[in-house]
Amino acid sequence: MRTSWIGLVLAVGIGLTSCNSDNRGRSEGPAARQAGRDAYRASQAAKRDAKEAEREIKSAGKEFREGWNEAKHQDATRPRK
Repeated sequence: MRTSWIGLVLAVGIGLTSCNSDNRGRSEGPAARQAGRDAYRASQAAKRDAKEAEREIKSAGKEFREGWNEAKHQDATRPRK
């Protein structure tokens, strides 16, 4: 995920540096389009990585909860009602 963010920052940086103030009257054309494509791809990769991290966190939370419940049921020192 960290790599995706770095790629996104680089794509935005390249896009911003390619927009020179000397070329105000001219269309940027292919360079600007490529920067836009790169930024889009980086954002999609970041989105996929975020979804994967979400799945991993949910799985870890489920495992934690199951372990907690197992320990709670096996605890001999816990007073029973």
